[in-house]
Amino acid sequence: MNFSSVMSNLFELKPEQNFQTQSIKVPGKLYISGEYAILEPGHPAILIAVDQYLNSQLSISLKPYHGCIQSDLPGMNDLNYRRNPHTNDIQINIEQQSAGSLKDWRYVLAAIEVVEALITEIGRPIQDYQLTFSSDLASQEGKKYGFGSSGAVTVATIRALIQFYGLQAISAETIFKLACIALTKLNTNGSFGDIAAITLGNWVYYQSFDRDWLRARLSTNPSTLDLLHVDWPYLKLETIQTIEDMTVLIGWTQSPASTDDLVGYLRQQMNDADTTSPYKTFLEDSQVSVESMHQAFKTKNITLIQEELANYRHLLLKLSKQFNLTIETPALSDLVNLSQAYQFEAKSSGAGGGDCGIAIGHKNQKSELLQEQWKATGIIPLDIKVAPLQM
Repeated sequence: MNFSSVMSNLFELKPEQNFQTQSIKVPGKLYISGEYAILEPGHPAILIAVDQYLNSQLSISLKPYHGCIQSDLPGMNDLNYRRNPHTNDIQINIEQQSAGSLKDWRYVLAAIEVVEALITEIGRPIQDYQLTFSSDLASQEGKKYGFGSSGAVTVATIRALIQFYGLQAISAETIFKLACIALTKLNTNGSFGDIAAITLGNWVYYQSFDRDWLRARLSTNPSTLDLLHVDWPYLKLETIQTIEDMTVLIGWTQSPASTDDLVGYLRQQMNDADTTSPYKTFLEDSQVSVESMHQAFKTKNITLIQEELANYRHLLLKLSKQFNLTIETPALSDLVNLSQAYQFEAKSSGAGGGDCGIAIGHKNQKSELLQEQWKATGIIPLDIKVAPLQM
């Protein structure tokens, strides 16, 4: 397949580059089911995109070969850069940046690198810009809700730059792949379920691709266009139809958690050969449960969705005990127990260890009563809804 046909299958290309200011917003995400198992290729999860947004604004730099990246998040220092006019490489004055600042901006810098490699491939000139972020993904005190801020900032950067350079992705899968390439270059240990939800919007069924395959392909320095065009092993991305008669409530425990830390600890525990069998059993049980929930969405069977939500909670509790993980904290246990008292089923969302819990029930008048009970125990009900696709 030639260059132009590959391009036309992935992007709509505007005759002239659009260097006008680009304003982009991308949603956060929450896991419904499939956590931890989604780390393995071919295993599924169900997620939602939520209407808490990361906003980005990108405009052309008025100073040649210089640019700036900024954010309103507490503790995020501005990152000023200079570009090498001969190689187009971004250069940062290390003496002017703290180690923490460079770490904070690593997702943005990785996304820029991937998009600019693509832009170079298609023969468009590299430009410099000012990129600014503002976020709803954390509380006013700067505490993260667990809505996937690292994935959101990666996707927001990619989408803003793609449009800035006069491209329009034909499908959300292209943006998904670009974000996964950027994060894989950083050696992150996540499943990219957050990227699936953020790029597709709504309710999402995601089947994890083979990340070892992607790492191996990247080690050969492939064409970005070719990597976007080829099928990725096991990858499935599907939007699930919303069920109107179902209520979804989100409660925040006010205790932020680190997905990377929890996943890393699980990997460390799995180095023990004796853990192979219980983990394999967890993966098998997880697959059955998530697929059953997926079918329940197709038939709009809310009761079965609730049953599988409760089932997956017990699978996570068992995994937690076997591998000495703190997935369901006391606050999350309170959230679940109170939810069940009001005919909702609930569980932790994501890696656990804090952040949010999710409760699902039939539409009724008990939602407000449940949320009042949450408040009484220090759990904050979040006024969020499922977010639509933002292309």
